[in-house]
Amino acid sequence: MAFTLLINPGSSSKKYSLFNGGRIVSSHRFERAGQSFEVCTEQDGEQQKCEGVTGEEFQSSLHQVLDRYLQTHLIANLKEITMVGVRLVAPGTFFQSHRIIDDMFLHKLREREPAAPLHIPHTIMEIEIVRRELPHAQFIAVSDSQFHHTLPPHSRDYSIAREDTDEFDIHRFGYHGLSVASVLRRFGELRGELPSRVVVCHVGSGVSMTAVKDGVSIDTTMGFGPDSGLVMGTRAGDIDAGALLELMRVKNIRSFDTLAYIQTKGGLRGLAGEADFRFILERVAQEDGAAVNAMTHFVYQFHKKLGALHMALEGVDAIILTATAVERSTSLRQMLLAPLEWFGIHLDVVKNESVVLTDGIITKDTSPITAMVIRTKEIEEMYRVTMSFPPAPPLY
Repeated sequence: MAFTLLINPGSSSKKYSLFNGGRIVSSHRFERAGQSFEVCTEQDGEQQKCEGVTGEEFQSSLHQVLDRYLQTHLIANLKEITMVGVRLVAPGTFFQSHRIIDDMFLHKLREREPAAPLHIPHTIMEIEIVRRELPHAQFIAVSDSQFHHTLPPHSRDYSIAREDTDEFDIHRFGYHGLSVASVLRRFGELRGELPSRVVVCHVGSGVSMTAVKDGVSIDTTMGFGPDSGLVMGTRAGDIDAGALLELMRVKNIRSFDTLAYIQTKGGLRGLAGEADFRFILERVAQEDGAAVNAMTHFVYQFHKKLGALHMALEGVDAIILTATAVERSTSLRQMLLAPLEWFGIHLDVVKNESVVLTDGIITKDTSPITAMVIRTKEIEEMYRVTMSFPPAPPLY
């Protein structure tokens, strides 16, 4: 029997999903919350179970998962895992394609490590561990920026010297591509046809918007790295170079520490001391000043970016809201869309309240622009990409 293992590595979370015959048979999500750690497990349709784990268990999460597969007899032996897909978040034209992971791929990824020191090292470490454990398997890097390879030059390039753009591969690459691809596919399944001009709004701990024209990405809010664009949970989003250089000077910090600062202490956490939309919205309901200011800031930036993508598309036919924050929070969707009736989005309060952890339209039937909530299925998109590659030849 052949199984496929999908891995989404990160510094504060690691996700593992085991597929067999096109369905998930087991999933594990390891998360860091402050100084504590937990793992949430789903297996064979059972209700999700969460429990605390130690820091050592978090670091050795892959071994924990593989041991569980064997102990619960999901697999007879590790050789039954024949394909492994790893989600890749890395800047670079080379990494905007889904690729087989081999020694050459890892060499290029290590070369790019200084450009994304908070993301790439965790990915490399996870790849090295799983390659040791499953030397017989085929390994696929599933690019989170591949969907944005269609950006035209006027959207993709920065206004720096052409020779530097070319020599150092400095471009806007965009991310959340797997999420965007998955919800566009689902929209087509639900509605029969994808409109010509769509804006996909991914609002979770990471936040981005993508302008999709006739099914392809023509602009997106994230740029060279996944820390740019909109205000996010802990990421600052856009901040001009002068402000960033002054921050480095007055705090006497180097580039790595500055990057860590804007990615882990910025965004909602920087504005309100809290990164989770759920808790910030609770504080807004209690009229907490810092939380109200943070959400006012977030909504304002959201509307600015939406207006910019509206211009890029020369109009908008549909807006798709996806990712955890907007999938589960009707009040957040109300904040984002209710002020936009002049824009052509006529929110239906009853529909909005009824769409929670499901897919559905939340605008009135007469709304010029259709707004729809669609749950992102990045893991299923990863599976499709991984299985599009041929399996590795057997070892003799």
